Amino acid sequence: MGEQIHMIMRLSGDGSVYATSPQAPGLIYGRQSLAEWRSDLEDVLSFYFERPGPFDVIEHHERHYDVEGRELVTRLAMDEHREQRQAVNERIGQVLRVPGQAESLVSAVTNTVGETVYVCAVPSDTLGWLAAQLDGPGDALITALIIADQFLLTLPIAKEEETHPMWSVASSAPDTRLRKSCERSRLLRRRTRCPLKSPRTNVSKAVRLDDHRLDVPADPVKGNTPTLETSGLPVG
Repeated sequence: MGEQIHMIMRLSGDGSVYATSPQAPGLIYGRQSLAEWRSDLEDVLSFYFERPGPFDVIEHHERHYDVEGRELVTRLAMDEHREQRQAVNERIGQVLRVPGQAESLVSAVTNTVGETVYVCAVPSDTLGWLAAQLDGPGDALITALIIADQFLLTLPIAKEEETHPMWSVASSAPDTRLRKSCERSRLLRRRTRCPLKSPRTNVSKAVRLDDHRLDVPADPVKGNTPTLETSGLPVG
């Protein structure tokens, strides 16, 4: 089947859907319904890649939020971990309803069109699988992972080093799972609790994955509203 094709999908209120894919640059594929979209997908990919299917496709459904004029997007993969990812999505929705917390969510790293994109992650996700969702120079996203009943761990990823020059760099294999990254984290083992806070305000550490970067705040600030737990990944 070849490499996995990540289809990043936006579903409109009228039922229509359009999608792009980092593995198919320039492709913008839309239909009037999700059923029609799925029915025609293999033909569209066969035409694009100039070869017959089948194709290894994973759907990522995105939901858009307007937060005081700024854009936040949650991304949910339609795979065997869908229920766990939905729990992360619901947790983000809860945070958006807390006064003062929504601002922190949209103050994080943005993609090239100004959206803050949160990927609903699970511990078994690999860095390579996450990096494969980055689309073109300057793209960025944030993985969100539930680590306790009341906490989220967020791990920003960017396409290139120049995207965030304050980030430092370490190395990590593409098959490294988020679970392993958390286990190796000094800060996570200490269970540092803090309110949601923008990575911009902290000196950050990062993991290099080919030309991709995984960034987390290195020194989270303690607070009285423990809704987010950040973690520094080992460098060097």
